[in-house]
Amino acid sequence: MPMKRSLLLLFTAILLTSCANKSMTRYETLAPTLEKKGFEATIAEVKKEKDDLYGSNSEFLYYYDLGILHHYNRNFDESIKSLAQAEKIYEDLYTKSVTNEAAAVLTNDNTRPYRARPFELLTMYQYQILNYLAKMDLDGALVEVKRSQIAMNALYQKDKDKVNDNGYLRYLQALVYELDGDDDEAAIAYIKAIKAYDESKMGLPKEVFEFATESLRRMEREDDIRALKKPELPSTPRATAVREQGQEIIVLGYAGHSPILGEMYLSGTFVSAGAMNLYYKDGETGRQMSFTLVAPPVPGAGSGTFHIGFALPEVRKYKSRVSKFEVSLDNQPRVKPEKVMDVDQELRQNMDDERNTVITRTAVRVILRTIAAQKAKSATNTGNGIFDLLKNIAVDVGQSQLEQADLRVGLFLPGSFYMTRLPVTPGSHDVSVAAQGPHGETVGVYKFDKISVRKGQKVLLIVPAIK
Repeated sequence: MPMKRSLLLLFTAILLTSCANKSMTRYETLAPTLEKKGFEATIAEVKKEKDDLYGSNSEFLYYYDLGILHHYNRNFDESIKSLAQAEKIYEDLYTKSVTNEAAAVLTNDNTRPYRARPFELLTMYQYQILNYLAKMDLDGALVEVKRSQIAMNALYQKDKDKVNDNGYLRYLQALVYELDGDDDEAAIAYIKAIKAYDESKMGLPKEVFEFATESLRRMEREDDIRALKKPELPSTPRATAVREQGQEIIVLGYAGHSPILGEMYLSGTFVSAGAMNLYYKDGETGRQMSFTLVAPPVPGAGSGTFHIGFALPEVRKYKSRVSKFEVSLDNQPRVKPEKVMDVDQELRQNMDDERNTVITRTAVRVILRTIAAQKAKSATNTGNGIFDLLKNIAVDVGQSQLEQADLRVGLFLPGSFYMTRLPVTPGSHDVSVAAQGPHGETVGVYKFDKISVRKGQKVLLIVPAIK
């Protein structure tokens, strides 16, 4: 009897170690605050509810979310500090042994420290570069450019079969090198930006290609332009004007709200060292879907067939009101900034890259818990039919409730990044940015009156239309 009681207590303890899924609670708490009260109030709410909404396993997300909110609120120094802390947490977790994550084998992925998705790490460097550019601190921006290059190299070494490059980050690197007068490094960054955009599903923005073309032609690198296999531009009027005049206003628009993660339920059969056949309902089309994966061997499972069911994260697009921008500079014709990054696409690509690994890890975990539950029930049988029945039902229910999808993701990225570079003369300029809905309707107007631009200066205007 002591052995039976010990086994039951052990299994109960495992059940109790499962953490509540904070991800949906975090979204449901903070999204209304952002919508109704703005960035300052959301920053305060994040800090106030740190333990309840984030906890120790989501420290990266806590500082990441704070850093992004501070950036929108133009608290650039605070944004720099928060994102630097997020980077430190990422680096510590990257080099630390994963033995502290062993509990995830028996509970769920939420017990693992959150290590950041590749696009979250790269956007962290984007925001840091932009923070320093907004502060007109070129040295700080150059440091972040170097750090971002190291991070991208590490991601390629870690996931050689996946695309972890980012065209927009490469474009920002080129811009910083231009500011520093390093035309050789700028040209290299432009080439890498074009290649990264080609690898993505978004396509190459025309303005990026124009500035890249102007840079490469000026460096007499015509062969590099031809090697990109793009239709050559007859002229580069805006990029040439920026170069010749020496001043520009850069408008960066954050449009809409990035997608969130919800749960998708999968069920089917698992044969250890055989096949895994799974079914699920597509969240966007509503159609019943199925697929088959190789099932790895599970210790203690033999060659038996198990019915399995578990939840996985799936992308749920946020219904944003803002989807694009229109810029008015003084009395000049209006300009429509181009999309330079699509966060929805980045998240979906990341989910596709990790899909089979997450499914396999989760299925093995479910099988291990199922075997452990059966052994616990057998070892703790008392011979009392009603008691054993109730006990076995409780164990089964507890075991099924233990699996929770890992829905953690940064909450405050925009749906899309937009950017345009406008050549200007030294002096005072008025800029008006209209945030528009999908049909061109104006959702909000952001005015920047009497912007002072000195000779040779590049002024960054940030439009955080996160709604």
